Amino acid sequence: MSNDKKTIEDYRHLVVSKDVTVHLSQDQQAMILKTYDYGLNAMTDIDEMLLSSVIRQLKTAIA
Repeated sequence: MSNDKKTIEDYRHLVVSKDVTVHLSQDQQAMILKTYDYGLNAMTDIDEMLLSSVIRQLKTAIA
């Protein structure tokens, strides 16, 4: 069985070093602090949805 997971090197050519700004809701900010303190394994389904929305905003700002 082959490992088809991509590494960070597979994405590095898609980006340049730049400042990225996103506006996060109070809930998104609180969820990030909670995730930092307790890790990804402690996330609820709601936390996961909030994290996904933050990642989506970041991806849009980066691309």
